[in-house]
Amino acid sequence: MCHNRCGQTGARWHKNQYPMINTPISPERQGRHLNQFLWKWTALFVTIVGVAIGGRVRAETECYFVVGAREVMATRTQCDALGLNAFVDGNLGVVKDGGQFKMYGPNGSQPFRIKGTRKNPFRKVEPVTISTRAKNFGYISGGPIFHDPASGRLLLFYHAEIHRGTAKNFYTVLGLAIQTDDAGLVFKDIGPIFVPNIPNEQATHSIEVCGAPYVIRDGYFYVYGRDAAILDGKPQQSNLSAVRAKVRDVVENALRGKSAVWKKYYQGRFCEPARGGKSTPLEDGNPETRWMDISYNVALKKFVMIVAANTTPWKVGLFVSFSDDGLHWTQRKQLAHEDGESFYPSIIGWREDSRQTGNEFFVYYTSSKKGGWERWSDAEIVRRKIIVQSTP
Repeated sequence: MCHNRCGQTGARWHKNQYPMINTPISPERQGRHLNQFLWKWTALFVTIVGVAIGGRVRAETECYFVVGAREVMATRTQCDALGLNAFVDGNLGVVKDGGQFKMYGPNGSQPFRIKGTRKNPFRKVEPVTISTRAKNFGYISGGPIFHDPASGRLLLFYHAEIHRGTAKNFYTVLGLAIQTDDAGLVFKDIGPIFVPNIPNEQATHSIEVCGAPYVIRDGYFYVYGRDAAILDGKPQQSNLSAVRAKVRDVVENALRGKSAVWKKYYQGRFCEPARGGKSTPLEDGNPETRWMDISYNVALKKFVMIVAANTTPWKVGLFVSFSDDGLHWTQRKQLAHEDGESFYPSIIGWREDSRQTGNEFFVYYTSSKKGGWERWSDAEIVRRKIIVQSTP
């Protein structure tokens, strides 16, 4: 078992510009493999000893995370048989439906909804449509879901790509769509809510902003993504940036088919336009991020982030970080170790509020030996159960 003590919120990154990117931003589907078994890591406030089958994470509040064993939820053969040839190509969104659950997620450029139970979420598979007037989108799919209790409508946070000659050369934005049918299978695009600082026309390589994970804090939606800019003529990147807008404004405008005003977090304030504005990295040192998901844990009274990030140029692992306010994050610690590429993490709490977790939750992710652009030839959908307890 591993004991991972997470300290209080650490010092944040105070510089006003992004760290330099020494090499072009590679597409998120570049191959990575994780091949470690026994490890030991000591850092500020943290001592970790663990093995590949699971572990524990101890917080300052004397809560413990028990990290469960890897469970295969759908093999490559099972995914292909269901028509899920590139699932889950991003973040999942969950809606509780009586004793069952509906999970929305990207199957490549075609979003799908799967319906089932906690033990068997793949009982029913249905395609989802996002209609958009954006003719330059070669890919629009998602994603995290918000259910408005007053109207009964669903809002879907999506990831969209502009393909520049090939799907491997893309520029991404995050956006919002609203349910327009009774079944929750048809959505209308409201428009982008997070656009990188660097314009598409100036980007010389692929720009990835990830899958629009969100949380609600103090009546605001906080949506997270990567950002990219050109400073002094050179590409620079923020690996974790945030935009926000009032929940009430977002819902009221969406019901009228309009977008609310979103602002990027920059130098201590949400003051920059979310579409093309500047942003400040939220993590101390701006560590690399390949993909992420974020949830609020009511047991810990903290925000929890799971990140897929490189451990070597050819390896990627899953990491965990904590925050009291969703803006200042603790140093990351590795969550689990296994062979192959672990990617597209989604935090699933099985609660009425799908973006919250409690004493028990799951981390779903894809697991591939090949990884990168070859991921969908062998990727399985797997999960790990996380239990929060008061004593070891």
